[in-house]
Order: sequence, then structure tokens, then C-alpha cells
Amino acid sequence: MIEEKQADPGSILESNELAAWRLSSSEQRIAYSNRAVAQLLQQADDLMAESKFDKSSDKLERLVRIEPKFAQAWSRLAWMALKAGDAKRSQQLAQRSNSYSRDNDNLKLLNWQFILKAGELLNNSDIIQQAKQMIKTLGDE
Repeated sequence: MIEEKQADPGSILESNELAAWRLSSSEQRIAYSNRAVAQLLQQADDLMAESKFDKSSDKLERLVRIEPKFAQAWSRLAWMALKAGDAKRSQQLAQRSNSYSRDNDNLKLLNWQFILKAGELLNNSDIIQQAKQMIKTLGDE
């Protein structure tokens, strides 16, 4: 069995989340065209700030049932999965977020940092190498 290392997603989040989790213009249009999406996102963020991650996750999962391509929600879910130590799920959620984050390079960069951390926890050199390359590419843009 693969030995997992202790996750420290907090340090990743503290340094990058504020910029990356600001809504891009297309994300704002989605969020504010549907009041439920905007409310669920705000509620989830408030719950995350209170370290009520299970309740926040519930709000975000409701949000993606309403708006399945909302990259911001998938990214937050990826962070919470990483924080909970579920590296594989975090990687999958971050990749899903990236597949929907068209014009938000800050969000893509944050998601790749989650993927890098997940790869490290899984001791998967392929994931680590790919994530480092994407972080470098996005950081150079």
C-alpha cells in the first residue's frame, strides 16, 4: 500500500486562493444570472471560513448540480478533498475545475498546485511532473 504524507493545503490556499477564487467575468455572469448559484457560493465560502467543511461541501455539491460547469465550485471541492487527505479525489476535482475554467488562469494555476500536492501525497511522479510543467507554463504567461 502507498504510504500517504500529511497534506498541507492550507499553505497553498493562503498564498493563492484570494486571487484565484475571485470570479472571472464569465464566472460572474454565470453566478449572477442564477441567484441560487450566487447564494450557494457565498454560503459555501462563509462555511469554509468557519472551518465547517462538510456543510460547505454540501452547498458546493448542490451548486454543481445546478451549474455543472462552474469551475470555482469544483476548485473549492478539490481544496477541501485535499485538506481531508483524499488526494485522488482532490486531483480529479481540480482537473474537472480546470476543464471548465476557460478564462481564469489564476484558478488553473491554483488547481495545478492542488494536483501537484495530490501527486506528492500519492507518490506519483507522473502527476508531479505534469503539474510542475503546467505550473511553470501558467506562471510564465
